[in-house]
Amino acid sequence: MKNDILKILATKAKNRMINKNLRNTYSNVDIKIINKNDDVFYNKVKEIMNEEEYVCNPLKRLMDNEKLMKMDMRSRERYLLETIEKYQEAKRRIEREQNAIV
Repeated sequence: MKNDILKILATKAKNRMINKNLRNTYSNVDIKIINKNDDVFYNKVKEIMNEEEYVCNPLKRLMDNEKLMKMDMRSRERYLLETIEKYQEAKRRIEREQNAIV
């Protein structure tokens, strides 16, 4: 069921981005769920990237399912999009750090 929710949210977000309605949808929403300077999140991403086994859905491991279930659909979509953005930023940062070491 949790995977189904993430798939639905991702599909809706993708459709909004394709239709360029993303800005209009969230223009009046004042929600800040994810802290940009979150070392705990960064460390979780680092653990996922350093695992021997391939992780097919890292977002599921990064998102707080209890918090997710308490939100309405719009907040869930916002939370998903912010988590995706933050994951990508952390992943790029980790890759830059690893390339600098090598």
